[in-house]
Amino acid sequence: MAGPSKLRILLIQVAREGPDGEVWRPARLWFHGLTLPYLAALFDHRASVRTVDELVEPVPLDHDCDLVGITFMGASLPRALRLADQFRARGRRVIAGGVTASLYADEVLPHVDSLVVGDAEGLIDPLLDDFEKGTPKRVYRHARPPGLEATPVPRYDQVARSKVGPYYPVEATRGCSFGCGFCATSHFHGRVQRKKPVENVLRDVAAIKSEGIRRVLFVDDNVTLDRRYFSELLEGLGGLGVRWTANATADIARDEGLLDRMAASGCESVSIGFETLDQQNLERAGKSRVTAADYPAAVRRLQERGIMVLAMFVLGLDGDGPEVFADVERFLVTNRIEMALFHVLTPVRGTPLFDELAREGRMLDVDFAAHGADRAVFRPARMSPGELDDGFWRLQRRFYSMGSILRRLVLVRPDAHYLRRLTAVAANLYFGHLARSKRLLI
Repeated sequence: MAGPSKLRILLIQVAREGPDGEVWRPARLWFHGLTLPYLAALFDHRASVRTVDELVEPVPLDHDCDLVGITFMGASLPRALRLADQFRARGRRVIAGGVTASLYADEVLPHVDSLVVGDAEGLIDPLLDDFEKGTPKRVYRHARPPGLEATPVPRYDQVARSKVGPYYPVEATRGCSFGCGFCATSHFHGRVQRKKPVENVLRDVAAIKSEGIRRVLFVDDNVTLDRRYFSELLEGLGGLGVRWTANATADIARDEGLLDRMAASGCESVSIGFETLDQQNLERAGKSRVTAADYPAAVRRLQERGIMVLAMFVLGLDGDGPEVFADVERFLVTNRIEMALFHVLTPVRGTPLFDELAREGRMLDVDFAAHGADRAVFRPARMSPGELDDGFWRLQRRFYSMGSILRRLVLVRPDAHYLRRLTAVAANLYFGHLARSKRLLI
């Protein structure tokens, strides 16, 4: 006798619209997010799940399902709410969740049946029970962040492999003790880092490898914070034969023994939140443990071990004037940094930065679609919003110009890691195309 049929759930990662109202889909994503495959695993025991990343494929508005789940990032909020309305007009029940949905609950709730605030672990069964009974709550949330001891293996088989690569995502920890004033994720996940058992992280990496993928991206805010935990993770990664990349802070380079173990375990690059070259900016932002004067030495120590650096900078902090763009470009080229990501400072509700700028009357009245870290939504202290916008795009174009790529990656003295650095040329060309198109995939 057949058992009860599973619920049919459609999970959607909503993309950002361009100025023309259209969603831009690249031919191939550099990496895939973890949210959809992980949510699919959380729902898997109760539902038949289809996932749709709108950067990869269109949203099937007429898909036959019992429940639609949507998640999105800042600038995608207006589109996400329109999609929710369209699904509900077709008789579908809609739930929303994620960082942006949680922080902007007042805007989201009128457009959905239910909202999951914070982490989803432990809330799936109560939510589905309530929907099956026809009595869903408006909001589901934990009294305190849940532990990560029993997380499932993400449904990596749901990733559209032909359109994504070369990295697949994995998570080891949540939370960051730095608590930068502009960071929404530390506000969302908290400043106490929660950790998955190392054996579960290695299990997930092995699952990625079983899909034929040998490059792994840790999506953690900073997987290196707990050095003892991180060292145990490195020991396990060394036996799996994968290449990996992760987010870190520049202070990791003070421990050269740790850098040696990272390189031996397969680390091919790290994304470092340098944020700014101004020490006062760092201290105002809550990153006083990091010293800007140490940045060149940190880069050199990583590169000496064949670990490439992706530098991340925030533009528009109170110490930044019009000279900041040339200063950052000079630092990146002088230190032959392989890649960089730039973000316009974007105040997000719930962060100390948002509260401060709102109190000072410096927030601009702009649509949520502008909250994509590529346009000023506030009045900077030492330049105009227009100067910040223009400088941001000019820096993007100059850093990813062919001349810059040649100076940083090609026309340098060959060493033992020269060929590996040449592999960054393709990524530079990809991000250069985005910069010239004035598009960011957020």
